[in-house]
Amino acid sequence: PPVDPEDVPQALARLADHSLLVVTPGPDGTCYRLLETVSQYGGELLDEVGEHDAVHARHLAWCQSLAAALETGEGARAPAFEAVVDDLRAALTWASGEPDRRAAAHELALRLARLAFSHRLLRESQRRYEQAAALAGNDAEAAEALHLAAGAAAAGLWGNETVRLYRAAADAARRAGDRRRAALDLARTVECAHRFPGIMHELLSQEELATLLAEARVLAGGDPHVEAAILTATATAPNIGDRDPLNAELAERAVELARRVDDARLESGALDQLEVSQLAVGDVLGAAAGAQRRVALLSPRWGDVDVAFELSDALHMAAMTSIGVGDLAAGRDFARQRLDLPFHGEERHMAVDWLLVVAALAGDLDEAVELTRRFRAGWERAGRPPWGGFAVTPAAAAMVFGLRGDDQAREEWLGILAEMRRVVAPVMERIPRFGPTFEALVALHRGELDAASAALAEDPGSVPHWHTGVWNQWYSALWAETTVLAERPDRYDRLARARMITARNPIAAAVVDRAEALAAGDRAGLVASAAAFEAAGCRYQRARTLVLAGGDERVEGEAALAALGAAPMALQADWLTRRIRRA
Repeated sequence: PPVDPEDVPQALARLADHSLLVVTPGPDGTCYRLLETVSQYGGELLDEVGEHDAVHARHLAWCQSLAAALETGEGARAPAFEAVVDDLRAALTWASGEPDRRAAAHELALRLARLAFSHRLLRESQRRYEQAAALAGNDAEAAEALHLAAGAAAAGLWGNETVRLYRAAADAARRAGDRRRAALDLARTVECAHRFPGIMHELLSQEELATLLAEARVLAGGDPHVEAAILTATATAPNIGDRDPLNAELAERAVELARRVDDARLESGALDQLEVSQLAVGDVLGAAAGAQRRVALLSPRWGDVDVAFELSDALHMAAMTSIGVGDLAAGRDFARQRLDLPFHGEERHMAVDWLLVVAALAGDLDEAVELTRRFRAGWERAGRPPWGGFAVTPAAAAMVFGLRGDDQAREEWLGILAEMRRVVAPVMERIPRFGPTFEALVALHRGELDAASAALAEDPGSVPHWHTGVWNQWYSALWAETTVLAERPDRYDRLARARMITARNPIAAAVVDRAEALAAGDRAGLVASAAAFEAAGCRYQRARTLVLAGGDERVEGEAALAALGAAPMALQADWLTRRIRRA
């Protein structure tokens, strides 16, 4: 309660006498705090009366009880985590320096790590798990804490920290005599390095990874769980091409073994590799089904730090493959689920990627611009990390500003794209096919057919990387349309090939329909394809189609483009008029 200023000395004396450092929550759950200067003065008085250690011990006990209540949700009147987290930290700091309080400090560090994770403080969660490992009473406890620290690091997208911590966990498990646990963490290290180079600041050499995998094999001793982990890590190896049948064979066997040992996280990792092999041969529908299977498998464990990043990646793949098959509504839904994952806090900006891509492709340009601002602000706040796995974001942003006619912003985002790809560029020289697809969309909007042809110079039958499988239907449709607009002699052959490739993507198929209508001078066919774009939720392509149709539709299309925030199209209906006259 409020204290009269004249009674402050007596109040502080009572504070010392009652050995209280923290004012406990009031009836409404509010936690009242002392000013730091007052707290320091109170601490000095406690030293004078010889109660400093006793007070800290009682404070530690209170924090342990409070942390347990916060974890279990017991006690309706418990204060919010944010109101007491500083007390938990202070108690942990004191206890970790007291040899006889080491076990209590270890327990509190683990609780604080779990609470920090559930409250989106991923960096602190990682640090507290590492602190728990340092306070552990034995190597087995240290290995478990380091393993969980690696999970928190992965959720925070700190790739090199993740592999460092899994290696440290393996070392601790080996010291504890747990060969199986050590082998699993070594295999997990290799799997992470192979599967997620896009979140690494520095890539590990293949020689180093091969050595780690060899160590895991030696430690495995025929354990089926370890065998599944090694198979999953092996299926991700760059020396096995994405189209190599061995990749799919290894992944399928890893999925089966992981299911037998009841390891959902590992099963998801193996399924991911199966998706990669499917995408490499153009089976986007199969990959989309696999990604959704992973989401269903992991969603019940969304609060588990060990599967957090795996669930985020499953939703990432589900959003991406939904876009690949032209289902923008499903892509948006999975992207929103990913953004809303409870542990996405400090790096929340990185989870807007597929929402931005969907908005850009659909033509929701104002929404897309807002998402670019969120992404850039967070990325710069994080120190501009070179996360090549998120390069689709600046590529989509550059497309958005290109459609809006803002060349300065477009060049800035192309620069960010190059900066984000600098780590993965040596192992992926060409930008995945989303880059040329977005470039071509801008060039076609501006009527720059030479630029569109240059962006789409690669034959759609070539698959340099599994990412190609996601975007090949979009790419092929634009490849065919550009050929028609440029009036190339092979346009009808290209249309026929594009028709086969895009059969399972309604938006890409509608682009091919539009191209065929343009080639035939069929205005009614253009209007029909505009209706298909509207049904698919692709407002930009609908507006573009109406402009190309000419007549009253052209006026409607130009108004629709303006409403979307797009610049006027440079290639107007005159092209179709000339084409009809010549026909």
